[in-house]
Amino acid sequence: MEFRLLGSIDACVGDRRLDLGPRKRRFVLAALLLDLNRPVPVERLVDAVWETDPPDSARMTVQGHVYRLRRALVGAEVETDSSGYVLRADPERVDALRFRRLTAEAAREGDEAGAELLEEALGLWLGPALGESRGGKSLEVAAIELEEARLAAIEDLARRRLRLGQPERAITPLRAIVTAAPHQERLVSLLMTAFYRVGRQAEALELYDRTRRLLADQLGVDPGHELRATFASLLTAQA
Repeated sequence: MEFRLLGSIDACVGDRRLDLGPRKRRFVLAALLLDLNRPVPVERLVDAVWETDPPDSARMTVQGHVYRLRRALVGAEVETDSSGYVLRADPERVDALRFRRLTAEAAREGDEAGAELLEEALGLWLGPALGESRGGKSLEVAAIELEEARLAAIEDLARRRLRLGQPERAITPLRAIVTAAPHQERLVSLLMTAFYRVGRQAEALELYDRTRRLLADQLGVDPGHELRATFASLLTAQA
């Protein structure tokens, strides 16, 4: 069985997605997976499910979802703990935990080996962390942390590819994330550099101008130092 959090919250056996039932049950599963093999208090599960004040029946509802997850999951066991529940499974079967392991390993490796590990880690992502609807506050925080880790991995990968003299391999992941998050100036700067190094100078300068206008129109600010410095260095190289 494989568990997915880097996209929609899913459990799969081979190519078959299990029917996990309603969204709230998926939120309970996500909270258990994020603390895999560790006790998760019922209060934290409640906080993962309800965005605002939970109903009086919240604990009973969570217990019902856990009961049904026990029946649905194959190759994983949900145990009752003194304070809540523990989901026991192989961490390698949870894409978010595998992503964390791969990025941690990459940080200890040189550029070439590290870049390969980062590409493997980023290949696990199928969509926004924990899907479009992220449940209650604790899951929202976890999703934000995963998305920030994804951005850091993309940036790390791009810098490694540029140092290795492989700018063409930096462009695809950078362009995808810059399209989705155009205010990420460090990533825009890296994409500009990659464009320039493969001979696409006009695209690099156009990207800067588009980002400059976007920052001015939406945030009322000018580009930061790193992005301005990259722009200046490209102009100097062209002269």
